[in-house]
Amino acid sequence: MSIHLGMVLKILRDEGPQSRAELARRCGLSATTLTHLTAQLLKDGCIAETNAPVLPSGSPAPGRPPVNVRLVPSAHYVAGVHIGAEALQVAICDLTAQLVTSAAFDHAANDNPLKLTHQTADVLRNLVRGKGISLGSLVGIGMGVPGPVDQARRRNLLSINTGWRDVAFADAMEAELNIPTVVEHNVTAMALAEAHYGIGQGCPAVLYVYLGTGLGAGLVVDGMPFRPGGHGAVELGHIQIDPQGALCACGNRGCLETFVSERVLRERGAGSAEPLLAALARNPALHDEVAGHFTTALANAVNLLTPDLIVLGGILRKRQKLFTPVCGAICRHGCCRICAMSCG
Repeated sequence: MSIHLGMVLKILRDEGPQSRAELARRCGLSATTLTHLTAQLLKDGCIAETNAPVLPSGSPAPGRPPVNVRLVPSAHYVAGVHIGAEALQVAICDLTAQLVTSAAFDHAANDNPLKLTHQTADVLRNLVRGKGISLGSLVGIGMGVPGPVDQARRRNLLSINTGWRDVAFADAMEAELNIPTVVEHNVTAMALAEAHYGIGQGCPAVLYVYLGTGLGAGLVVDGMPFRPGGHGAVELGHIQIDPQGALCACGNRGCLETFVSERVLRERGAGSAEPLLAALARNPALHDEVAGHFTTALANAVNLLTPDLIVLGGILRKRQKLFTPVCGAICRHGCCRICAMSCG
């Protein structure tokens, strides 16, 4: 899809029906070029004409109304896949990014990643069938995977908590469904969602911090993913807290993940996410220890990355009191805001 087609669709998605003249003005295009673009979108069924202009007052326009064009949400669909170390989520959205249907299932951390891709393809087939959607109307799949991604080769380079190395998720999914697929570091994908559709809209720099089986982070700057070293992984979970600490799956000792990941906290507190949060609330010593480590890590992240907004995801969205000390310090200095996720 051309950049200009994308601009037209984005304006219609975000702002509703528009006249061709207004679209041409907003996109900086000639009337002729805009007419060609809308003709293509009309042919593809992505947009439709309407004689109901939208005025700020909401009252009918005087005289003969101009012919506006509007987005057709059900013309096409896209799928999102979140692959975690022990769980997988699949969702299908329409052209307005509204959720149509979703599913989730658990898997073992050592499962074969290509087997998981095959299972995911089957889930997608069942989801579209259940909604009466043709597989052909699914025009793209985005996969969020654990660990850094080589964007040029579209491969998941390394997933520390699963042991996966150099996995061609996108190629495997395209072979299964023949649908264009992109792959991204999973927490970077979450950060992109918040920056473009959620609470991070309008923020120059959004840092997303996710706690699950491991601790991950993703940074979006001016709407684009920040990819240190070309990989797109902000390894907040592998900040070293104690050089003499427990051995981390990454091979180093005393990483933040060895103190605060869900897997570690399960061993020290409870067996699942909800009891784990309750266990933290009931155990002041453990709560204060975890809060202290998070406070140190987030303060370092703020100083190094200078985000305007920190978004908390995973089990963190339900336990923001862990961040009370650092939240207070950050707010006092006006550095950035901290809030819970709004997407997903």
